[in-house]
Amino acid sequence: MLFASAVAVACPTLVEVFPDPTEVPDQQGEFVEIRLDSTFTADSLFVQLDEKTPLKMPYPDGERLLLSHDRSICPETRGLVCGDLEKNSLPNSRESRWIVWAETCKDSAVLEKPKPGKSFQRIAFGQRWTLEDPTPGYGNPLYELDLNDCGFSLVEYEFREDHWRVSGKVRGCKESLLTYRYMDVSRGGSIEDTMRISGSFSIVLLKNGPVKLQLELPEDGIPFNNVVDTLLALPGNSPLLLTEVHHCPQEPEPEWIEVYNDSKVSFPLSKIGLCGKGGTWGTEEDSIVPFQSVLVSRDTALLREFVGFRDVRLVQASIGFLNNAAGSLNLCYGGSPVDSVGWDKSTVACPRGFNPKTGKAENTPGFQGGHNGIIAEEPLRYKFSSRVLKKKGEPLRVKVESEQEVMIGLLDSAGRQVWKQKAPALSNTWWNVPVQQYTGIGVAFVRFSLGSFERVVGIVVRP
Repeated sequence: MLFASAVAVACPTLVEVFPDPTEVPDQQGEFVEIRLDSTFTADSLFVQLDEKTPLKMPYPDGERLLLSHDRSICPETRGLVCGDLEKNSLPNSRESRWIVWAETCKDSAVLEKPKPGKSFQRIAFGQRWTLEDPTPGYGNPLYELDLNDCGFSLVEYEFREDHWRVSGKVRGCKESLLTYRYMDVSRGGSIEDTMRISGSFSIVLLKNGPVKLQLELPEDGIPFNNVVDTLLALPGNSPLLLTEVHHCPQEPEPEWIEVYNDSKVSFPLSKIGLCGKGGTWGTEEDSIVPFQSVLVSRDTALLREFVGFRDVRLVQASIGFLNNAAGSLNLCYGGSPVDSVGWDKSTVACPRGFNPKTGKAENTPGFQGGHNGIIAEEPLRYKFSSRVLKKKGEPLRVKVESEQEVMIGLLDSAGRQVWKQKAPALSNTWWNVPVQQYTGIGVAFVRFSLGSFERVVGIVVRP
């Protein structure tokens, strides 16, 4: 049994202690969370672990205080104040004693030996604690009382002939304002609207292809159930694809997989990962952009030595150990499967990697070779004034039409880039390409690049 002293609601109260994380080094991920009340004020707040020197800080102006060694775990949430644990390292192999006080208020707790990956969470404001998954920066509505929480309790999706029907329920509030935005991933652009809901809702999205959907309720004390970010796609029609798997490369090259964004919409890596293997692959600010490929490996530093191209994007993540003889992978977005691949001894002979879409051996890290026929519509269109030029004649002019920024490059006969120009999105402009200045008589190439999409067109320079 875990014990804590009873406290008044208005006083600063210990509500969560996380001493032994497993995904990151202990000190980096551990934290202590204290609940505050606006009806109580003081000059200073003190926090003491065992017999160590107490932490002293100005009394926080907020609803919660999260103390940690790494501010990156502190979310940007209304009413949350982030603080520093300083030199205090939380014990993960023995019990710990905590005291929090300010003015006449005092709260204390004795916590047993922790369990790896679990945090101590207080049950109500009493003397019992339980071990649960950590919730840094917000309360757990299963145990904390008096939380302002209006959140999604159920969201379901159904495709009907030419549209998606989205329905769901909210709990904790009689009515609320629902904001929804959806993006057609094949054409780009988004539509946003709001609706007043009461208990349940239903939305019709007139799209017959993949859709990136976001549902959002107003921010409250429990932010994790206020937002739904998902990808609606029928099986075999996902824009996020596993396009290359190297499950048994030649030693010492590490195992790696390639994921491709076959759309005109960016997807945050914080939502992408292998189903049931490790976590997601980045933060909300770190995305896989339209027509981009990323290589994912446990050891990106070593993989860089084998890739050979500095501009190929690598992402370090836990992908487990891929079975050489037979195995499978499922790619998830927001916890839902969006693509899958399987292999056995008949798929490809080790140590070669393979393309799941063709089933053939492949080793083209970061490149899709004109999409490998994955999509029918290319993300750009181009025109040439001519593809046969005279050495002392008119310069080559190229026009690019795209909704995304495009890089125009000039390559010499050996395939080396000798000139480049960035064409802004929707520029619809003719660009002069200095072919005569940078190349000799013979063959040269113009390359159009957008994310990982690439199209190379040959030209000829005559005397």
